[in-house]
Amino acid sequence: MEVMIFIGVLVFAVAMATMIQQRFLQKISVNYIALVIGMAIALVPQTNLLIENFNSEVFLGLIVAPLLFFEGQRTRLYSILRSWRAIVGLTVVMIVLATVVAGLGVYAIGLSMPLSFILAAVSTPTDATATESVIHGLKLPKKISFYLKDESLFNDASGIILLNMAVDWYIHKQLHVGEAIIDFLYSAGGGIVLGILIAAILVFLRQKSFRSKYHLVSDVKMPMEVLFFLTPFIIYFVAEEIHVSGIIAVVAAGLLHNVESERSRLTNASIFYSNHQFSQLIIDILNGAVFLLLGIIIIRSMRDDVFNQQTIEAILIGIILYVANLAVRFFYCRFSPSIKGKVSSKDALIFSLGGIHGAVTFALAYTISEMSVNIADFHLILVSEIVLILLSLIVPTVVFRFILEKNKPDLDQRKEVNRVRKAMVHYALKQMNQVYLPKKIRKQLEFDLRTQMNQTSIKDFIREVKYTVKQKELTDDQKEFRAEVYRYAFRQERNYLGKIAQQEQEYRHGFLVLYREILIAEVIFLGDEEE
Repeated sequence: MEVMIFIGVLVFAVAMATMIQQRFLQKISVNYIALVIGMAIALVPQTNLLIENFNSEVFLGLIVAPLLFFEGQRTRLYSILRSWRAIVGLTVVMIVLATVVAGLGVYAIGLSMPLSFILAAVSTPTDATATESVIHGLKLPKKISFYLKDESLFNDASGIILLNMAVDWYIHKQLHVGEAIIDFLYSAGGGIVLGILIAAILVFLRQKSFRSKYHLVSDVKMPMEVLFFLTPFIIYFVAEEIHVSGIIAVVAAGLLHNVESERSRLTNASIFYSNHQFSQLIIDILNGAVFLLLGIIIIRSMRDDVFNQQTIEAILIGIILYVANLAVRFFYCRFSPSIKGKVSSKDALIFSLGGIHGAVTFALAYTISEMSVNIADFHLILVSEIVLILLSLIVPTVVFRFILEKNKPDLDQRKEVNRVRKAMVHYALKQMNQVYLPKKIRKQLEFDLRTQMNQTSIKDFIREVKYTVKQKELTDDQKEFRAEVYRYAFRQERNYLGKIAQQEQEYRHGFLVLYREILIAEVIFLGDEEE
């Protein structure tokens, strides 16, 4: 029951964050609102008790793994293969350089070398989810966006291996570089092989099922959809069980699933569409959950902290870690031969600031509590990484407002789309007035079309409900006729969008949303006819 309450509170809080952002704070990323709500939950004793204690393994397996799997599924394998040298450079060479520079920077203020490198290793992984927060309403250069996304998909394995090496150094007072390199090759290479192998088997089974004579039967769709959504969890925990990188495994699996989806969208369109919609819902929930838990953990970690010399030292270490990572990222992006084409200083600055730290950094910091690191050092690591995370969120949020090009303001786009929506509905109503319809169907049609542009009141809705309750069931012929009338009306709306879409290219995304809404409405009435 406690787990059910925990999940319920988490999902409800994420939903509230989204509602608040859409209704009142459209210029602020929903992730920041989730972060604040998480802090508020942790500050109130009654709600804080509803949230389970943080477990890094569960967090990585149940939240980070599916997020990276679905992110990988959105990424073309061709793009990864084409840029593999740059990706290896960003996720191995740059990570090692950042760890060395940050570790030496922390060592310079008096910490032991092993502890310094533990702090540095935890600070290296970046978070694609967090990056979306700081660029809200802004436009990243396409090339930089590509490298930031691919870096965040693959650099977690490097951070984990470097952390294990540093912790081993901390405990046994010896540095085993050779073993670390072997561990990395086994972990990353094994993760890639395992992810591709399991994904290939699942893809084969799914494609075999699609090509059977039963593949269009509704009862057969459910197992395929369940198998798809269990894929990241199965792969992650199997990978961790055999001690290869679960993160790399789910990313590799996601990339292979992208190839499958590109060439099988119409094999079973309903499964593809439902998978796409449900995966988007899961992504939105998990994105919000990451920042919600981040807010809770920040408050819980800082609640009993006394502002003493160790706290001041931890804040200083967090600043050193952030500046060191920033500098290495800037110079590597600016001058590395593995990155194709010359990168300007501005783009290199954007890349360096865009390496946001979040969920994985926190998870790695918490794993240290299970690695024989003494409590005082663990507390120092935790507070330092909190400072790093907050700096990596706050600094680019401010700086990007001055150096990045703004997207077409969401509010302007929303106003224009709403204007087009109204014009589209009025056009359809005008066309339908030229067609003879029974009075009852015309009344229903006019009400339903007006709801598309939010021009019906609660009073109108209640009146329609009372009217509907009193109506007897339609015959099959009547249902078929009504569905045909509605589909004709929707066709008129599509025709209108087709006429003006070419005239307003800057609002193309909004028009595509409208077009998709109309197609979904048609599908609903097709289903209504089948009943």
